[in-house]
Amino acid sequence: MKKEIIAAYAKINLHLDVIGKAENGYHEVATVMQTVSLCDKVALSLNDSGMHSISCNSPAVPTDRKNLAWRAADLFFERTGLSCGADIEIEKNIPVAAGLAGGSTDAAAVFIGLNRLCGYPLSTDELLSLGAKLGADVPFCIVGGTKFADHYGERLHDFPRMPDCFIVVACGNESVSTPWAYSTIDEKYGDFAKGKYIPRDVAPLEYALSRGDVSEMCRCIYNVFEGAIEPHRPQVSQIKTIMRECGAIGAMMSGSGPSVFGVFGDESSATEAVKRLCTDSIEAFISRPVFNEN
Repeated sequence: MKKEIIAAYAKINLHLDVIGKAENGYHEVATVMQTVSLCDKVALSLNDSGMHSISCNSPAVPTDRKNLAWRAADLFFERTGLSCGADIEIEKNIPVAAGLAGGSTDAAAVFIGLNRLCGYPLSTDELLSLGAKLGADVPFCIVGGTKFADHYGERLHDFPRMPDCFIVVACGNESVSTPWAYSTIDEKYGDFAKGKYIPRDVAPLEYALSRGDVSEMCRCIYNVFEGAIEPHRPQVSQIKTIMRECGAIGAMMSGSGPSVFGVFGDESSATEAVKRLCTDSIEAFISRPVFNEN
């Protein structure tokens, strides 16, 4: 049976802001996302049973319908009308529930892999539409690269590429619930009522990226969650301090946390940061920006 193996890349947020709150209670965001080389590996094959199976090397990952990868397979076959099932093997390398889109990128890999295995019955736009049904990060994880996203994070727009550099991604043992994170920033910023919070302009970051200026980019990165979450999660500050002591040009929390990324100009400094973080029992990885060709 033919098998497809897809690299499911993690994402970081170079910019993450809330620009308002819709009547339905959902937060409208403006974000710049970047895929990095830290990735899961998702292996896919078809079966004739019409049923799905998931196996994973991490006990923290569900292997039933709770997994976005399973639900992605359901949506794909529902949309295409094909009667196959999918056997999905996930090699989990991205920390779970860390603000790095680990579940979303696995689901995106399932869409990409099944589309290949079945002879490309769906266009990229159709895959993006299906992905948006599962979560705001899934469409981005399908296309990857550097993208600006708005609305709830699912509407993607071209953006200048992130210049090459070394990116250390680290995650301590503190957890962050996404609903709690949003309620915390709601409290800090007056529920984002008009006039209570002024969103950060993304134009300086766009200009820095267009020039390929890593130092200027690091002066422009922003995450609205950081100021609200960091006081409650001291490891975030600890990780950022270690990264900066090791030469990080910039360091910031990704997503709603608790993961932190640091940008380094050379591999030796990044390696030193990983060593120091691991000495403090903090999981850390060296990665680089990647640009999918899917």
